[in-house]
Amino acid sequence: MAPLSPDCLGPVYSVSAKESGPSVDTTNPSSVDCPKLRDLEFFPVREGETQSVGLRDPQGISKEILFLPPNVFYLIQFLDGQHTRNQIAGEYLKRFGELLLPNWVDKFLGDLEEKLFLQGERFEEAKQALAVAYRKETIRPAAYAGKSYDADPEKLRSQLGEFFVSKEGPGKGPSDHAGQRIKALVAPHVELSMAGPVYAWAYKELRDADTPDVFVILGAARGAIETLFACCEKDFETPSGTVPVDREFLSLFRQLGGESFFEEELSHRNDHAIEFQTLFLQHILGAKKPFTIVPILCSFSHLHFSHPDLIAQGRRISEFLAAFRMTLDAFGKDVCYIVSGDLSHIGMRYGDPRPPTDFQFNKTMQADLAMLKHAEIGDAQALLHSIQRDDDARRVGILPPLYTMLNLLPAANGAVLRYDRATVDQYNSTVTYCAMAYY
Repeated sequence: MAPLSPDCLGPVYSVSAKESGPSVDTTNPSSVDCPKLRDLEFFPVREGETQSVGLRDPQGISKEILFLPPNVFYLIQFLDGQHTRNQIAGEYLKRFGELLLPNWVDKFLGDLEEKLFLQGERFEEAKQALAVAYRKETIRPAAYAGKSYDADPEKLRSQLGEFFVSKEGPGKGPSDHAGQRIKALVAPHVELSMAGPVYAWAYKELRDADTPDVFVILGAARGAIETLFACCEKDFETPSGTVPVDREFLSLFRQLGGESFFEEELSHRNDHAIEFQTLFLQHILGAKKPFTIVPILCSFSHLHFSHPDLIAQGRRISEFLAAFRMTLDAFGKDVCYIVSGDLSHIGMRYGDPRPPTDFQFNKTMQADLAMLKHAEIGDAQALLHSIQRDDDARRVGILPPLYTMLNLLPAANGAVLRYDRATVDQYNSTVTYCAMAYY
């Protein structure tokens, strides 16, 4: 997501017993006892001398944003389903030496619940209602047109074309692999305004290559997915037209063991990982030939392979891969994979205690490029182990789709085409990303 400007700040929470507002329903124990926060995005914001932390829902089920001062944000770690509201207030007393009155705690938890930030019945009902409505739709609307890219078709074509000829872009010359059969691409999924030229480095290869007609887009999901993978059966709308999904492939996948991976199709509603790639596919291939996509969001971590609490859920990864391999065999046509994801995430926006230094930037780049060496030779396990060794200290976002692709692509032979980074907030929080191609 693009960083928020200071002038978008809403009111910042304060610790005041006098404030009125929604309170927790004390007749419903689930809303009082051991509240548990959903998987939200946190981002630091500074306006003048005022610092706060914003909370928002990456899945877009809630459209709300809540800004908390640092002392109130301290309480967030205790919304883990293990602490009662009295214990939460006790933790605040121990840390700050101030007593939180019960009506303030009630209001705070009530606000979180009203904004659908807490797990519980209210959130599940809202999610279910959205899922039912979304399931009836046949088109996945362009969620970021007019926000992350131009909504006018001609202006969008110009915007995307500029990425190719910009100073950081690949230029107009042919690829060194022109005419060869392309098997996979790796592209960023950070905002186009930040990484547009690096997207172009990846899609230049597609422009000049011999391409299949089916593209399996594996995107790093912004939110958690219980089944770890989420397939979408809806055609994707863009300002340039509609990108059709491959219904034959998806139907086969359902029949051959993939049924459960359609349960969380709602994850696609507000996620840009697939949407951004469809823009470039249309830009490159739209006038050349028809094509279809298989859109899949992926959401798992290195801990799904080792943590006792996550290993059982992690078995879904091997289940997905087995069903997908059978589908590829039954489908009988070549596909090209597109991996949509970013590399490292460092800085206060992502949980570090302070802004990154030049030394940390250099160390991050070295670690990223060493990790990508494993990806270039198609070694999915070595890629995973490189992240496990430091317990994913860099928060590598591309692991789920890249690991999946490397397990599906036989005899992978890839190369890093471009590597770059972008600053995403006023605290110099930084995301790194790359372009790769496999032949």
